Amino acid sequence: MQRPDRPCCPRWLIPFLLMMALLDGCTRPLPGDSEAALALEDLASGLGGSRLSEQTPTPVRRTVSYPTSLGERSADLYLSPQGTRAGIVLVPGVVAQGGRDPRLVVLARTLARLQFAVLVPDMPEVRRFRLRATDADEVAAAFAWLVSRSELTPQGAAGVAGFSYGAGPVLLAAMQPGIRDRVRFVMSVGGYYSLQNVIAYLTTGYPATTLSTGREAGADIRPGPPHPYGVAVFIRSNLDLLERSVDRGFMRSYADYLVGENGGEDEPVPGTLARDARAFYELLTNPDPTRVPALVERLPERIRVQLEGIDPFGQELAQLKARVILLHGRGDTLVPYTESITLANALPKGQAQLHLIDGLAHVDLKPATHDIPQLLAALEALLAVRTDLPQAAGTGLQPAPGP
Repeated sequence: MQRPDRPCCPRWLIPFLLMMALLDGCTRPLPGDSEAALALEDLASGLGGSRLSEQTPTPVRRTVSYPTSLGERSADLYLSPQGTRAGIVLVPGVVAQGGRDPRLVVLARTLARLQFAVLVPDMPEVRRFRLRATDADEVAAAFAWLVSRSELTPQGAAGVAGFSYGAGPVLLAAMQPGIRDRVRFVMSVGGYYSLQNVIAYLTTGYPATTLSTGREAGADIRPGPPHPYGVAVFIRSNLDLLERSVDRGFMRSYADYLVGENGGEDEPVPGTLARDARAFYELLTNPDPTRVPALVERLPERIRVQLEGIDPFGQELAQLKARVILLHGRGDTLVPYTESITLANALPKGQAQLHLIDGLAHVDLKPATHDIPQLLAALEALLAVRTDLPQAAGTGLQPAPGP
């Protein structure tokens, strides 16, 4: 196996990075003077200056807490001193800093400047690269806390947004009976519909998916080669579910090898693996996408239960009442953009808005001018969920410190 290039950073916020590439250091073409254009420019500026930052006060941030089925959880709450016109829960992907990842902080500040009450829950297991069936419950608990406060969700304007892996639990949370009638919108950025399709893509390079021809008739819809970082995350997420410590050690070494963190050593060779680790390793090294369903079925039940708990596929999508905004890069090498196409096709006609963008492949950003209208359209759809008149901002808040 050829040693892959080591990724420079997790790419869980792919469209945001593309926004930065589109606008950083240039003004051609200008995105315009609309609110969506100002938001795009503000995102590109990071924590620097922008027209939006000049026109609006600095958002404030505080830590709040709320109960979940797993105990008390904390979250960062971002607010505009000018008041709130909608509430949104932001759920990051798999990144060690979680909600304090600098890119997510920039996004939360931009949305707060646009008078969203932005709640970013801390999900400790996800920060530890452990993806669990209870993640959707944690998202639902965060939303339930947010929507219970009318000053943060005026006229019930509230929704959820998830990035990369985080989009799966967000979609599942939005279908839970306790909150589904109150979730007005769902935004999925680089998200997935079928976890089995994603596993097939990461391990074989081919997403095992069936696509309608209605969206991109005649287009070449095969994604580019996957990045090994995704497989490494998949391995690390399931390490503690393997029975033997010796097998966990081998799998940890294999994940390190895939992303170039083994000090240049050769690919590790497995010894005599226990049955559960052998089934897992066979799935990871299988080159045939048609075998993926059977190999997943051979995984130990404790792993399959966790996978099924974060997989939107097979769920009754009619339970989803919210309008859905889908944004995905065709160059996404962690979650193939075909997943957003498949999800859009699976939802009732007119419920989802699908925005596909070019300009990103692996770690190389090559933005195209024609991406800007798609990015602006996605932002406009999000801004449209706000109420016309803001609620007064809460009191006793301090300006948000740096990440």
